[in-house]
Amino acid sequence: MTAYHEVLVNQPADASLICPVIVGRRRHIDSLGRLLVDVTAGSGTTIAISGEAGIGKSRLVAEMVRCARNPPHDLRVLRGHCFEPDSTLPYGPIMGLLRTLPAHEFADLIAAAPELGRIFPERGPNDDARRAAVDPEQEKRHLFAALAQHLVALAQKQPLLIAIEDLHWCDDTSLEFLLQFSRRVTTEAVLLVLTFRDDEAQPSLRRLLGGLSRERLAIEWPLARLDKEQVTEMISAIFGMTSAMHEHTLDMLYPLTEGNPFFIEEVLKSLISSGDVYLSDGGLERKSIDQLRIPGSIQDAVRDRTDRLPAETQRILTLAAVTGRRFDFLLLQHLAGLEEAQLLTLIKELIDAQLVVEENADQFSFRHALTQHAVYSRLLARERRSLHRVVARSMQEVYRDNLDARLDELAYHYYEAASWEEAYRAECRLSERAQTLHASRAVVEHATRAISSAHQLKRTPPGAVYRLRGQGYEVLGDFDAARADYERAFDASRRDGDRAAEWQSLIDLGFLWSVRDYERTGAFFRRASLLADAIADPLLRARSANRLGNWFVNVGRIEEGIALHDEALRIFASASDVQGQAETLDLLGMATGMLADMVRSVDYYRDAIELLRPLGPSAILCSSLSSRVTYSSNAMNDVTATAIRTNEDLLAERQLATEAARQVGGPAVLSYARWTTASALAGEGRVGEALALAHEGLRFATEVEHVQWMTGAAFTIGQTYTLVLAGAEAIAALEPAFERARVLGSAWWIGNCGSYLALAYVLHGDLDRAEVTLDAAWKRDRAPNALAERRVLWVSGILDLERKRPAEALDAAQRLIDTARGVPQGQRIPAVLHLKGEALAALGRPGGALAALEDAKAAALERRDSTRIWPIHGSLARLHRIARRPDDAAREGEAARTVIDAIGNTIDAGSVREGFLRRALGSLPKLPAATPARLAKQASGGLTGRESEVAVLIAAGKSNREIAEELILGERTIETHVGNVLSKLGFSSRSQIAAWAVETGLTKR
Repeated sequence: MTAYHEVLVNQPADASLICPVIVGRRRHIDSLGRLLVDVTAGSGTTIAISGEAGIGKSRLVAEMVRCARNPPHDLRVLRGHCFEPDSTLPYGPIMGLLRTLPAHEFADLIAAAPELGRIFPERGPNDDARRAAVDPEQEKRHLFAALAQHLVALAQKQPLLIAIEDLHWCDDTSLEFLLQFSRRVTTEAVLLVLTFRDDEAQPSLRRLLGGLSRERLAIEWPLARLDKEQVTEMISAIFGMTSAMHEHTLDMLYPLTEGNPFFIEEVLKSLISSGDVYLSDGGLERKSIDQLRIPGSIQDAVRDRTDRLPAETQRILTLAAVTGRRFDFLLLQHLAGLEEAQLLTLIKELIDAQLVVEENADQFSFRHALTQHAVYSRLLARERRSLHRVVARSMQEVYRDNLDARLDELAYHYYEAASWEEAYRAECRLSERAQTLHASRAVVEHATRAISSAHQLKRTPPGAVYRLRGQGYEVLGDFDAARADYERAFDASRRDGDRAAEWQSLIDLGFLWSVRDYERTGAFFRRASLLADAIADPLLRARSANRLGNWFVNVGRIEEGIALHDEALRIFASASDVQGQAETLDLLGMATGMLADMVRSVDYYRDAIELLRPLGPSAILCSSLSSRVTYSSNAMNDVTATAIRTNEDLLAERQLATEAARQVGGPAVLSYARWTTASALAGEGRVGEALALAHEGLRFATEVEHVQWMTGAAFTIGQTYTLVLAGAEAIAALEPAFERARVLGSAWWIGNCGSYLALAYVLHGDLDRAEVTLDAAWKRDRAPNALAERRVLWVSGILDLERKRPAEALDAAQRLIDTARGVPQGQRIPAVLHLKGEALAALGRPGGALAALEDAKAAALERRDSTRIWPIHGSLARLHRIARRPDDAAREGEAARTVIDAIGNTIDAGSVREGFLRRALGSLPKLPAATPARLAKQASGGLTGRESEVAVLIAAGKSNREIAEELILGERTIETHVGNVLSKLGFSSRSQIAAWAVETGLTKR
């Protein structure tokens, strides 16, 4: 038998029980080679490596780093780590990453991008007044942009591998940045490698992973445990074995380690150090089963080895474990009270025992978090508390010249030491710092520790700490916790007689309830408004007016809300408060849009955007951009006049809104941008894209339980399904949305969801449920005021037609025409005129019906509203057929079919597409056999001769002005022809017309 110490005698001095090769990961290494070639060519990617503790994530990253640094790739490498205490440290791994830069590069970075200094406590400016004036989301976006730009600049000099390990301990803000940066990586020479324990993923990490998956931004490398053959290969590599391992030895090791590489190494170290396993004749042997001392866990395996260390070495190991996974040499030296040479000797023993690794000349770390945990867990609670106190005091001495940079570590040790006064002060400062960095989870955790420390001191925590924590909970979507803290902050403000803080608490509570219960929201905003009047602060009065005004708008008292917004706008203008003016204009855009005055609404949003864009990306800018897109869309303007804008303008604005939402991030912002864009696409007939985006918006809203946006996204889904006659699918989306709207108490959403739910019931043939739903949505005997009310009245008219009540349907249409707001001269509303035409036809008045339907068709063509134009064509075809005008009937029927086919081609879901085509085509009248002239017309997509000429010239790349000159027509006439072509073909851009003209051979004809 060869004892372990005899084995080492015959091996080099640096003999290691760490496997010298990677086992079981050949597929990943092969893939890495291909990815490195792509990165050096400027096409980056993100790799997400997951697996349980000890599975070999860090070992794989080390191999990736080795391959990347070597020729022919020659990548520069930046590595960052997350450690367990870092979950409350905003930008923790990012700071670690940037601190690895050479001193001159780091100095240049801060000089070039001063805002980055804010994430480094020792460098950040302390200008609270400036911070208070800046929109938090905007400031965070600037910081993200500066970080991304610097990393990209490094990659432009030399391709870059960035590795950040152990994301399960990462702070939320860093995770949010990484999602945004991963989008940038795809077009840069950057390989971003992320590792995490998949069984310890917190909600923010799951959001990152969900985003990477949804947007297909990352390659996933889940690491599995090794099988028996791979374990044999690993052990043979460790010992350089020349003969096969005895099967009975493998049978003992494999169940104990279950194929986890780190566990295999640690158990081997324990068994070999005790002499239970040994090398014999080039193979691995063990004692008999009854003699084995098998460790019960990995902790036991580590303890078995540490117990064999000299007492002084064990003391150093314990001090290091209390300090944390990583520890500084100077701090450990101060704690141990040793000379540098003495401590170096002891640390070398720990390195030789493979418990500790050297990171650089000043810093060391435990080889694995499980090793540190095993040592730390052996201490009694009282020992831990005493040692944490010693560590905290030593830190104050060692880092006294730069203590602010270590505040998070210091706070942790004081808290664990039960030094409550010091812990309270440090945690309060950290919660405020986390707030300035918009790190909500860190805010909650630090504020909670501050509150806990105050209670230990028999002290009442101040309201400001409760408000800070409440804001963190609100962002994280924990409604009940946020409400409790806001109520505590309110009680504290009343107790302290702080009226401004009392007002703020009322506003906070009103905002919080606005996504759940409008009755409670109104109560809080009313109280805040009365208090602002009593305080006599104009800006508080303006902010209160906006909040109360927005509440009035949402509960259906829109004119009262607009009056309050106008008052707020005057106050902000007199105070030259640009941010306040922009926010008020955004609210006025929403209010006038909900009042069905879309032209004014779009103008208000334009003015808000002009003020907001110079300030950079922000949540309010995203709202204005997204809202202006949807309030200009056909889907939103179904029963109203509209601000007609070119497809090019709308496309450009959609792209701006989408990019702004990406930069700002956050589930609520992304949700709103997604479903409002979906609404615009649905109005253009791009049904498949609309449904995909709306469902994505619903997922984002559901993540944070944003009831309003859950309702808005579901409404958009339901409305889109009604446009393609999918009644059952629309009902499935709209029934829960209608119920949420009623619980919320929002007149806006009750009317919108109720109207389209009733329409879905009509499509499904359930007229009784449609009637009941309309009655629940709005009292139809009143004059329609808001857009939601107009929708209810419009669907009521459709229901009247189905019920054979054409006179009532005609009355509904006429009421809608008479009460329309902000109608530009000559503009007509297609859906309303279509209803009127159908009602007149049912009443036996074909002349009036034809006039109304022709007006409806012209209006739909002007708007390029393909979802409304084909039913109008169908109605005209039926009317002409009854009047025995076969050519006219055939013309309208063929135009309807062309648009129906174009819309059907945008739908991905087979059953929905097939159902739409079947129902839509089935609704058209049967036509006589086509004449040669009609067949020629059909081959041209239903276009007139002049429209075909225009399409051919568009395919030739000519502008409207050039086409007008060639055809000797006015430019405005050409615009009308282009609009007709887009509508008839169901297209949304000139490029689509050009492609169609080439594909169909029209350019040759």
